[in-house]
Amino acid sequence: MPSMDKFNRSVGRAIEILELLAHSPNELTITEISKSLAIPKSTAFDIIYTLVDKGYLEIADERLKSYRLGVKLFQVGSGYRDKKPFYDVAKSVLEKITAQVNETSFLAIESGGMLVYLDKAESESSVRTSCKLGANRPMYCTGLGKALLSAYSDERLLDIVRRTGGMPPITPTTITTEERLIAEMNEARQRGYAIDDREHNMDVFCVAAPIYDAHNAPLAAISVACLSSKMIGNPERVKELGTLVSQAALSISQRIGYTGDRLYHVR
Repeated sequence: MPSMDKFNRSVGRAIEILELLAHSPNELTITEISKSLAIPKSTAFDIIYTLVDKGYLEIADERLKSYRLGVKLFQVGSGYRDKKPFYDVAKSVLEKITAQVNETSFLAIESGGMLVYLDKAESESSVRTSCKLGANRPMYCTGLGKALLSAYSDERLLDIVRRTGGMPPITPTTITTEERLIAEMNEARQRGYAIDDREHNMDVFCVAAPIYDAHNAPLAAISVACLSSKMIGNPERVKELGTLVSQAALSISQRIGYTGDRLYHVR
């Protein structure tokens, strides 16, 4: 961990401004940014001017002098994604899955105990999600998150849940106790894939499986998301898609160096 005496306040504030605008539904003025972050307007102006000059922010409205994220951020973010050794392999698999089953598929990783979406391949006749690439979601109530949690030890998954705010209910079917989550993770390990049964969105049902790296460690997860109306009361379809996702995750893992012959080694 870097020493705090090496912390650069201006860089820290620039990052705070970018994060504020990333999570704001609207463009923001310098005054709004200054108030939200409790920094002087003159300081905010200097940082924003620099970020605009470098392309990380752009002026949304000349009259109001409001700002939004610039295209440079997308370019930098794409560079991070493209340098992931599994990304090209996973992307082609997502596209094949979506073409094969006519459902939307996703790729995500964990960062700081939260799920972060890296890519998706959408089907015109399936779930059309508003989920943006780079968006964060809780892990305990999403198929992708549960796929990764099931690949972790019970100690690690409970630590993630506890330090990211617990397990508040998001829908009537959200799992809200650690005991039930552990039980579900054991079931996922047995069947080879995790299930999100309308736990984050009542209209969406997901099956998901983890991807492992060359060190045999969990790296990412892929999923297929369907309208819940197609899946409830249809265990054959759930198993079909779950098996497909599990096989695809294992294929990606082995292509990037995973030496296992299955996703879970259940005792």
